[in-house]
Amino acid sequence: MRRIMTSMVIAALAGLSVPVSASAESVFDAGRLQSPSLSLESPYAAWSFGADGAIAGAALEGGESGKGISAMNAAAWSLLLPGLGQQRAGHTLSAKIFYGIEAATWISVASFLWMGYDREHTYKDYAVVFANVQGTSHSKDFYRTIGEYMASDGPGGYNEAVRREARDLYYPNLAAIESYYRARAMTGDESWTWRDEHEYRRYGDIRDGSRFAYRVALYSAIGAAALRIVSAADAVRIVRIDRRSAANEGTTSMGLERLPRGVALCVQRSF
Repeated sequence: MRRIMTSMVIAALAGLSVPVSASAESVFDAGRLQSPSLSLESPYAAWSFGADGAIAGAALEGGESGKGISAMNAAAWSLLLPGLGQQRAGHTLSAKIFYGIEAATWISVASFLWMGYDREHTYKDYAVVFANVQGTSHSKDFYRTIGEYMASDGPGGYNEAVRREARDLYYPNLAAIESYYRARAMTGDESWTWRDEHEYRRYGDIRDGSRFAYRVALYSAIGAAALRIVSAADAVRIVRIDRRSAANEGTTSMGLERLPRGVALCVQRSF
């Protein structure tokens, strides 16, 4: 409900005094009325003239939600940088948490990208030294293949597997078999032979480590994108909560009210 309390008489017409009055259920309740608390946020409060000739003051509301930022604006800022919407809404602690997660995410992306890149160069150099591979500029399929076969030629080698597959597909068409083999065989600069089983397995471990690091970097980047969505949703949530809280708080307003025998300064407080 709204209680209207007359705090003091500003002026009186024709030299008549105006009694101070307050709305209450009885005259005995007047002594129990609490003095209203009034805080002016700006010395330049706006005043307007009412239809009845009284001067009414603008409402002074406390606890403005989100420092005036809308829910959609807060979400947009958080999509740009997680935590920025929270900061602009006045929630610095939440903003710092999102800033920390954002920084950790991109540090993870950069770290694992570097790890994958470093191990990629390591396994390529390793193949040159221990598998007699010519150069380090081969395709990804080539480096995958040399991790699956001990050698390009000879028993159990890659080329033997290709010829066997060609025969299974095209026998007895010898021309088709030969064409298939030539298109897929690795010879010349693409030939390789691992020194022993240990070096062959070691190469596979290094290559797997590089692939794992690249995958983690990708997942971290996806996490950074998801963090923006989470931050935007959280920014919308806290702005709406702040607005509901502000709507439930009391509102104080002041103004001049015309009375039968004078003009009184009125302070109005909603509870």
